Amino acid sequence: MEETIELREIIDILLKGKWIIVICTIIALLFAGIVSWFVLEEQYESKAVVQISSGVQDAGIMSNYVATEFTPTVYMQRLQNVEQSKNYFKAKDINNFSSANLTVSNQPNTDLVEIKYVANNREEAQKHLQLLMEKTKNEVSSSMKETLNQLEQTYLKESNSLSSEIEQLMSSYNNVITKNNLPAVLILQTISSSQFVLNLSTEQSNALSNVTGSIQNDLLQLKAQIDTKSEEYHSVLAKYQSVKTGLDSFKADPFIRVIIDPTLTEFPTSPNKVLNLAIGLIIGLMMGIGLVFFRSYWKASATK
Repeated sequence: MEETIELREIIDILLKGKWIIVICTIIALLFAGIVSWFVLEEQYESKAVVQISSGVQDAGIMSNYVATEFTPTVYMQRLQNVEQSKNYFKAKDINNFSSANLTVSNQPNTDLVEIKYVANNREEAQKHLQLLMEKTKNEVSSSMKETLNQLEQTYLKESNSLSSEIEQLMSSYNNVITKNNLPAVLILQTISSSQFVLNLSTEQSNALSNVTGSIQNDLLQLKAQIDTKSEEYHSVLAKYQSVKTGLDSFKADPFIRVIIDPTLTEFPTSPNKVLNLAIGLIIGLMMGIGLVFFRSYWKASATK
């Protein structure tokens, strides 16, 4: 019985203050409408999806470097590089770029990167997103080329060093032959697995008899070192040529693939006017009901 009386009292209080509730609700709705239509700027969102994959093309000796550079994480970090982005947009005479309007996410367990950019009009949102993707692609490409250029220089220095070592070994080898007055071709035959039929002069035959075990050991050691260094030189030279060819023809396109181009949205994504009106309605009702109960409490406390 007590609960029924309290419920009737509550309903009675609300009915007595219905105009206060109505007025508060109308004021809140008007405020929400004015803010939504005349105060808040409309925002348009452009979206794009990019695939970052290092395994789409065989990069040969460069595979490890490509796999390190072309990952969703690295791409996202470069995309969100604020200073680089500001400088890039400034060079394009665009001063209204804001990194706070950019949202980047990597779809779980995929190599897909979803990019969103918000601006005051749809053309601007699309243009800014396109420029951001272009900037990031250029950064990744430049970084990769710089890495390959350093690798090329490393292999070049290594090949030059090996070439000098081989030249010194050949000089030592020739000095042994010259010092002992030995026929070079014949000595090469004695330490080679292949057999050659040679016509030697009497002088060369006499010189051959001067070949001692010590001299032959020296020549064998020098020849072994020359063969080893020659193999290393050919290996490094092949790597150098491979990197040089890859550097000259390198393009980031196969590894950065645009799945969805920046969209040109038709309707603004914010403010959400319907939602704002709904929030205004709820706030207005709460304020009105609160005022009604406060008025009732004030009157009741004054009579006591």
